[in-house]
Amino acid sequence: MKIYHKIKAFTLTEVMVVMVISAIVVGLAFSVLGIVQKNMRNIGKNYQNQEQIQSFETALTIDFNTFPTAVWDPIENTLMVSSPIDERKYQFYNDSVVTNISKHAISIKEKMFYFEGRLVQSGSIDAIKFTFHNTKESHRLFVFKYNDATIHF
Repeated sequence: MKIYHKIKAFTLTEVMVVMVISAIVVGLAFSVLGIVQKNMRNIGKNYQNQEQIQSFETALTIDFNTFPTAVWDPIENTLMVSSPIDERKYQFYNDSVVTNISKHAISIKEKMFYFEGRLVQSGSIDAIKFTFHNTKESHRLFVFKYNDATIHF
């Protein structure tokens, strides 16, 4: 007398269905991971760009209020802030702004220079307005200084 014991197992069809579902879930997970990594890289780039803009704004504000004279030269594309003791030169390039002591990796879209509330193309200035590439259109930088009465003498 033969006794047959039925072995409990999954059928080939059931195993294949599980494999297909697992492959779909893994594929979705990897595509979502790729999207998350791309977003994290973009967030990092935006953070570095904002950090460079803030560093540039701080340096420019300090120099603008430390040095009594600021002169814009559009031919050389330079801003010179100076006093009888010291001077600082800002050289503007397409992708950066370089000074005597630092480099700011920012891309400036538009530069506007003012003297006593009027837009000027060159010479003495007392205010600057910048708009930047790779930022929101509403993000602008405006730096100004109070003029000393001696500029009229």
